[in-house]
Amino acid sequence: MRFSHILPRTALMPILVCLGMTFTAEVSVAQCPNRGTVTDDEVSNSQGKPYRAKEVRTIVTYGNDGTKRVVVTKSNLFRDNRGRIRVERFYDGTEDPSEDVPMDIWIDDNCGTSVILLPARQTAKVSKEVPPVKGPDEPYCPAIDPNTPGSPGPQGQFDDLGHKFVDGVEVRGKRISYYSSVEAKSSGAPPIRIYENWCSIPLDTPMGDYVLDVNPKREITTVISDIKPIEPNSALFEIPQGYKIISADQSAPASNAKGPPSSKSERQ
Repeated sequence: MRFSHILPRTALMPILVCLGMTFTAEVSVAQCPNRGTVTDDEVSNSQGKPYRAKEVRTIVTYGNDGTKRVVVTKSNLFRDNRGRIRVERFYDGTEDPSEDVPMDIWIDDNCGTSVILLPARQTAKVSKEVPPVKGPDEPYCPAIDPNTPGSPGPQGQFDDLGHKFVDGVEVRGKRISYYSSVEAKSSGAPPIRIYENWCSIPLDTPMGDYVLDVNPKREITTVISDIKPIEPNSALFEIPQGYKIISADQSAPASNAKGPPSSKSERQ
């Protein structure tokens, strides 16, 4: 579903931890490996463009008998000047999850180290990544070339949705629709899959999307709001005092939540 390059979290290393150690070591950006363009949930790792925002993701699934089930995940999104990311997620398998305490918090230091905080258990699972060698970075949100807007194939259709403003931030949108066949497309039949994507060129980060799958029918709508281009507090990117730190290859008790409502948000 993402249009950016997503770094796999499969290469893990043992982690040296001391009680007074914070999550992010004081290293300059120049010392960090070139990871290319990476997204965590709805936040890219672009540097020099700090902001915070709110996200609401709604997943609607339809049964064979027409019944539908709605699950909502609410999130607080943060990115600092160094491209560090924090995502606080609230979900309980319902349409209106409480926002008192996050079910989980994802932090990425944009230097190869990430952590999953489970506030209810006061644990921090830390992993170290070995990024591949990258070439020149491409922006997450490039301008659409009107001469070569997109090529979804003969069974697909590309639409430039233009520009709009959300909380004073300019965003641009595009939509790709896929049909069951070339004949279905030419006959005016509805598409079997739609992917609509919005992103901000000034902030170079995702700004919501819409996905429709017909068989089985499922709709996913992600809305970004309350966007503020300000530098978050540096403490948000550190492990809180009192948390038990474990490496990602250790076993940890499973959360008692009903689970995140979308594989797009899973932290592996």
